[in-house]
Amino acid sequence: MKKIHMKRKLLSMLFIAVMLISLVGCGTTAKKEETAKNTPATKTYTDMAGRKVKLSTNINKIVTLRYMETNILGAILGKDFDKKVISLGQDLKTNDIDLYQKFSQTFDMDKIVQCGSIYDDSVSSEKLLELDPDIIIVDYYFMQKSSVKKLIEVGLPVVFIDSDGSNPKKDPLYSMLDSMSMLGDMLGYKEKTDEMVKYARDRIDNALEIANKAVKESSKKPSVYFELGNVTPEEIGTTRGETSIGFGALLKRLGAENIGEGHGSESLNPEIVLSSNPDMIMIGGANWNPTSNIMRFGYFVTEEQAKKHLGEYTKRSGWSELSAIKNGRLYGFHFNYAKYPFDFAVVEYIGKKLWPEQFKNVDPEADLKEFFSKYMPISYSGVFFEDWKDE
Repeated sequence: MKKIHMKRKLLSMLFIAVMLISLVGCGTTAKKEETAKNTPATKTYTDMAGRKVKLSTNINKIVTLRYMETNILGAILGKDFDKKVISLGQDLKTNDIDLYQKFSQTFDMDKIVQCGSIYDDSVSSEKLLELDPDIIIVDYYFMQKSSVKKLIEVGLPVVFIDSDGSNPKKDPLYSMLDSMSMLGDMLGYKEKTDEMVKYARDRIDNALEIANKAVKESSKKPSVYFELGNVTPEEIGTTRGETSIGFGALLKRLGAENIGEGHGSESLNPEIVLSSNPDMIMIGGANWNPTSNIMRFGYFVTEEQAKKHLGEYTKRSGWSELSAIKNGRLYGFHFNYAKYPFDFAVVEYIGKKLWPEQFKNVDPEADLKEFFSKYMPISYSGVFFEDWKDE
C-alpha cells in the first residue's frame, strides 16, 4: 500500500510540475504576443536616392524640409493634410504667401511648426527629435547639406524625393511623379496617388509624343529665349541653358531651339537675344516676393496682372523689333511647376506655344481645372500660365 501511495504522490507532483511549466510557457507566449502587438509594424522602401529606409506602416507625423512640397502633400493627403503634416521646414507665410493664403482657406496652417531653413543648412535636429516624426521628406538636391546628414546620423526617418529632377539617374520630366508614387505608398494613400500620377503622366506622355512628331514633320525648330522673372523687368534675369535638368531639359524634349543653351543658369547678354531674334520669349514667375515688381504667378494672380507685367518686358531696348514681340509671342508660366503635382499643365502649355497647330486639341487650363476638381483638397484659382497677347 505504501508503494502505491508513493506512486500516486509522485504522479501528482509530476502533474503539478507539468502544469507549472505549461503556465510559464503560456505566459511567455502571451508576453511575446503582447509585445509584438504593441510594436509598430514597419516596411522597408527604396527612396529616390537609392537608399533603403525603414518606416512605420502607420505614418501620422509628417515633416518636409522645404515648403514647396506643400502642394504635393496636399494632393496625396487630401483632407488629412493638417492632421498629419507637422512641419514644412521654413515659415510658409514668410517664404510663399501665395501657398499660405490658399491652404489657409481649408486648413489651419498656423499650427505647423518651423524647424529651420534647408537653404541655409540650419535645420534643427534637436527640434525634429523633439517632434518625433514618422517621416522626414527631403529633396535630393539637398542631400549633401550637413544638417541633413546629421538627421540621418541621429537615426531620424529621412526619405529623399526628387521633385527638382536633380538625380542624374532619374528622368527629370518624371522624377517628381515617381517621387509622388513613392510617397503615396509610404504614407498609405497608394490607390489615390497612383490614379493621380497616371493622370499627370498620361498628359506628359501625350505632349512629348505630339512634340516628337512635330519635330519630325517640321523643317525648323522654333527658337526660344527663356528668362527668370524673379527680378524687375528693368533687370536681366537668369536663363536656363542646361539641357539635362530643369526647364532647359523640358525645352529640348519639346523640340525647341533654346538660344540660352550653353549658358547654364546665368544672365544672357542682351545683345545675344537681339542678334538671335527668337521666335518666342518665355518668362518664368512665382510669388517669391509679394512686394517687388517681379513676374508673379499663382493662386491669387489675375490674368490682367500677368498680361500687364509681361508687357513691361516689351519696353526693353530693341525688344520692339524682335519677331517674338512683333508677333505677340511673349508668354509666362509658373516657374515652380516642376515641384507641383499638376506640372503636366505647364508642359502642355509650353508645347502648345511651340507647336500651336499640332497641339490644337490640347487644353492645358481645362486639364488643370479637372485635376483640381478630382484630386486637390483646395479649389482652383489664379493663373499658372498666361499669354501677353490673346491669340
